[in-house]
Amino acid sequence: MKKSLTLLLALILGLSLFSSPALADATMDRIEKSGKLKVGFREGSIPFAFMDPKVGKHVGFSVDMAHMVAKYLSKRFGKEIEIVPYTITPKTRIPLVVNGTVDCEMGSTTYTAKREAVADFSLIFFFSETTFLVAKDSGIKKLTDLNGKRVGAARATTNLKAVQQLAEAGKFKPEAIVITETHPQGMLALKSGKIDAYSTDRSLLEGLRMKDQNPDKWMTTDFAIAYEPYAYIVREGNSDFRDFINNTILWTIKTGEFYKIYEKWMGPKGVVPIKMSPAYKDYLQMIVYPMGENWWKKQK
Repeated sequence: MKKSLTLLLALILGLSLFSSPALADATMDRIEKSGKLKVGFREGSIPFAFMDPKVGKHVGFSVDMAHMVAKYLSKRFGKEIEIVPYTITPKTRIPLVVNGTVDCEMGSTTYTAKREAVADFSLIFFFSETTFLVAKDSGIKKLTDLNGKRVGAARATTNLKAVQQLAEAGKFKPEAIVITETHPQGMLALKSGKIDAYSTDRSLLEGLRMKDQNPDKWMTTDFAIAYEPYAYIVREGNSDFRDFINNTILWTIKTGEFYKIYEKWMGPKGVVPIKMSPAYKDYLQMIVYPMGENWWKKQK
């Protein structure tokens, strides 16, 4: 029931993004003139956006979605729109969008009311949950097993806030809450014994685990302490650009491209296998409204 309510609320939030007509905005004008789309990507949010040392660039589900946005922007403007990637962190992602350094952040950011107050967001495109990565032999199976343990989470994340709130409420009593700057730093702290558990979204924890040299040494706990709806960050006052990202998401769902990208990164043979739940599939189908094949053209 709780997950169904979450999906319903997400649907309402998503549809509300289309309440105003698409208008020309500064971001779209700049992209058209410069031929460049500046996108902020995380370096360790596997499988959504991360740096692949083998190819020396950002890859992942959200990176592929960014290329879909650039593809249809190219159609709209009649010229190639190049993606200019920027590496961002949980702490810098919103400031860099707000100050114009990047046009949008496309990774694995949780959509919250507090963040909505300073930036705009796309449709919700994924759901995860906050939990912990621990050593398999740690004996940690429930929240109270973290009593007296050192727990880590990344700065400026909803995960850190959830951990802190539970500790303040007395739901568990950690020895310390260790704040890292990035998820890879959190994984390093876990491996080196500086912390006993690392907290972020389950999907990202599985990505960290799968990329480790000894993935079978680690496990994500079965319990969850919060739920995380993902969306992409854009600046406020740029509804045309936000709507273009939304329509790209919807068009890829309608045409099946979304599912192909999902399969590539999160299917059985993907970097981090995450099976689509029936509720998630229903949500994706419900948010797609009728669209013409030339939706990307400028409105006259």
